[in-house]
Amino acid sequence: MSCDISRGKNVIECKNGISGLKAIYLANYDDYGYVTESNASGHTLSDLSGLTEVFKYELKNSGNVFSQEGTSSRDNGTTFFTQNLTFILTKLTKEMEFQVKMMAWGRPQIFVESNAGDIFLMGIEHGCEVSTVSAIGGTMDSLNGYTMTAVGMEREPIFYLTSGAVTALKALVSPDNI
Repeated sequence: MSCDISRGKNVIECKNGISGLKAIYLANYDDYGYVTESNASGHTLSDLSGLTEVFKYELKNSGNVFSQEGTSSRDNGTTFFTQNLTFILTKLTKEMEFQVKMMAWGRPQIFVESNAGDIFLMGIEHGCEVSTVSAIGGTMDSLNGYTMTAVGMEREPIFYLTSGAVTALKALVSPDNI
């Protein structure tokens, strides 16, 4: 059967990993024809195909969290994955207000870079719905920025970029920054 489990894990790994998110790269939604593979060797994206530009947002604070939940129904014979990203962009500006609006109006595909150096894609088929809260806090050390949430609902979980795809992604970063 094609949905049989093919590997186990019987080693508890060393505690030398790190967590946290470093940056996100937003691509305007389209069917880029990404080349993906899903087998016992991994769930990977190896070719960005028609993608020509991404916009990088560095994340230098706490409060950035990614989670993914798989939901299956034996009664319906369905499985889907809900991908959730909460991220904080600091400093409210008139230019950033426009970009935040465009994120909410669109449905970007979001590449997420972890502090460990992995990059994965959320919203590969349907894009992500983005909502936002703008805030200037009541004290001098409060948040001056945006707390944003992106949600993707997909039939597949996130795809990790291969090293070649990571290099290609970083070459597509737009020089147009705020």
